[in-house]
Amino acid sequence: MRAAALLLAVLAWPAHAAWTWDEALTVNSVQGAAIFPHIESANRQGVGVSGDTVGVVWEDNRDGSPQCYLATKPAAAAAFQPEVKLSTGECYEPVVVALDAGRFVAAWEEAGKVHAQVLPGGQRLQLSNTEAAQVTLALRGDALYAAWAEQAGRFRRIVVARLALTGDTLSVTSAQPVEAAMPADEQGWPALAVAGDGSVTVAWEDRRHRHTVPMTSHSRDGKSFAPPARLTDHKSGRVDGLGAGTGAMRPTLTAWGEQGIAAVWLDKRDFLSGYDVFAALDTGTRRFGKNIRVQDNFGDNMAQWHALVVGDASGKLVALWDDARDGTPDVWLSEWAGEAFGDDLAVPAAAGPGWQSDPVATLDAAGALHVVWLDRDEAAGTRIRYARAARK
Repeated sequence: MRAAALLLAVLAWPAHAAWTWDEALTVNSVQGAAIFPHIESANRQGVGVSGDTVGVVWEDNRDGSPQCYLATKPAAAAAFQPEVKLSTGECYEPVVVALDAGRFVAAWEEAGKVHAQVLPGGQRLQLSNTEAAQVTLALRGDALYAAWAEQAGRFRRIVVARLALTGDTLSVTSAQPVEAAMPADEQGWPALAVAGDGSVTVAWEDRRHRHTVPMTSHSRDGKSFAPPARLTDHKSGRVDGLGAGTGAMRPTLTAWGEQGIAAVWLDKRDFLSGYDVFAALDTGTRRFGKNIRVQDNFGDNMAQWHALVVGDASGKLVALWDDARDGTPDVWLSEWAGEAFGDDLAVPAAAGPGWQSDPVATLDAAGALHVVWLDRDEAAGTRIRYARAARK
């Protein structure tokens, strides 16, 4: 496997050389063998960049129960500033998007409801009136949206809300389920993106087919949504007489180019090798095209995990995930090359001996890539690590 990795590095050298990586930094100030940070969230939105300030959110149990935190790093600072606790009760799956002037909007689940807050200085806002979880956010210009999975009878369904921001105060201007009918089975893990024309795309995990299938819906105004459509073009069924289908999970979305939306998810259509990373692109038609496998052949015959996609208005599009092709989990990325995704490149500080996994990422206004991941050590505990890469 190491020989294969060396060959991969040689083949990928011209693309790898296009990125210059800064020295990696540790984000969380408290670590220990019994402290377990998590950066899992709907749409994997754990990092944002506001001006020259990076913000990272996560959950850990340092206080004896899961609590959510935000740490920031201005460009002039050599390290991340001490983190700020967001929650007062048990908190899960925080997300963050960047405003301007070093400000952020964070959202999270606490006490069975979903909340949001402008940071620093804002007051928290309870977004849901009933039991809800797995909140995510999307922002483009002045358009700020949230989506979450809300209890509706026996099952959860996806709700999308338009948020208004006045100074540091948030309010909900509208909130409605994507589908008016009560859900026939579980829906969860929504992803949101706002395209350049202001339209809203939502994707989520859906169990209506008795196995997990990512579904999508579009809205021109953020209020009225089209009937859901399958994101996957693979009509999965029973395998060897078992189950209802091979399934796919954890869709992520990003705005891409002037009008486009890109989706990346984990897909088990190759049943024997576990989950693979797949993508589909909407170039502005509000319809996703054919499914595209993201990882290269060196990632075959093993499972990929924690996939996401990040894009920007210039058309840059980067997928990230982790897999153990070198024997232990490392963080990998692949960039869209116009017709397909390019060679898989290891994030330098997130590869090698040990366990590096669970990437989250964003692209800033200048096109630099900001990546955050977990670096696990059984004796010393888990560090949340951060690195920035710029184009040469």
